[in-house]
Amino acid sequence: MKLEAAIKKIRNRAKKVDREVVIEENDYHGNGQIKVYARFEGSNQTISFWTHSDGSISSPHTVTDGLESDPHTDYFPGSFWDNITQALNYIVPLPPKYAAGSLVRFKDNKRMQRHRLAGIVALVVEAASGGSYKLQWAGSEDRYSPFYSERDIELIS
Repeated sequence: MKLEAAIKKIRNRAKKVDREVVIEENDYHGNGQIKVYARFEGSNQTISFWTHSDGSISSPHTVTDGLESDPHTDYFPGSFWDNITQALNYIVPLPPKYAAGSLVRFKDNKRMQRHRLAGIVALVVEAASGGSYKLQWAGSEDRYSPFYSERDIELIS
């Protein structure tokens, strides 16, 4: 991914979650490789990544405030991600697509047919981050209630 696209993605996420974002670009080592830091309002974590001479980015990394690396013990706090979207989903997850109390229907796909849920109407009981929903429908058991992905359900009303 190119640097401009990554910064645009960070700014778009800030708009979607209605938070301010501060993006800092610096060449700390004087070698032309710019390191970018992004910090969202109200978050205690920072996203950072390196840029290369061709304009691409690599090594998206998230770290919590107050944690410092210790090269003597090979301790490097935080998490490295495969792409910038994974890092953004960790620090500032998108709001749920369906609110609690929404009426949804299980889609008619292979997974829902296998579980014999295709076409069943359900009520969203809990909307978790990351697009997971706890649903309740007629005949559902109370003791076992898994979360279902938003890609398996569609809004009715």
